[in-house]
Amino acid sequence: MNQRPRLIDYILLGLSVLCFLFMLIFVCVKYPSLPELLPSHFNGRGEIDGWSGKAAAAFFPTITAFLMLAILGPIQFFPKLWNNTQGVPAYKLPRVIRSTRTGLNVMLFASEAFFLAVTFCTVSLSPIPPLVSYLFMGILVGSILYILVQTFRK
Repeated sequence: MNQRPRLIDYILLGLSVLCFLFMLIFVCVKYPSLPELLPSHFNGRGEIDGWSGKAAAAFFPTITAFLMLAILGPIQFFPKLWNNTQGVPAYKLPRVIRSTRTGLNVMLFASEAFFLAVTFCTVSLSPIPPLVSYLFMGILVGSILYILVQTFRK
């Protein structure tokens, strides 16, 4: 039974790491020239509705992105930790593992890209384009639905 990650999984994981590294480098390079107050929260329409000191506002999305990468990156290699593989019939197990792994990678990449967009908007003192938030939420919900359909499909 082949349960190894597919090429798409490695590509998505690599893109997630690249997003994180770009975000970290971007913040570190821009940090000295940032004003003391930066946007730290955006509402559902992407408008700035909260401000914080530059350290918190600049590094919070980066730290959150790192935690996402540190948790969702390695967990894909340990299907026994996922709760959706218990009790799955043997004939469905490869499909459930493949779809869950790919879904996790899609969610990770979407999260890293979203945090990169938030960081860029925070540093440039601009609102987040509403399409970014809607696209991010759509990808997350779509990934979860994909995993559920593949898990419960006959």
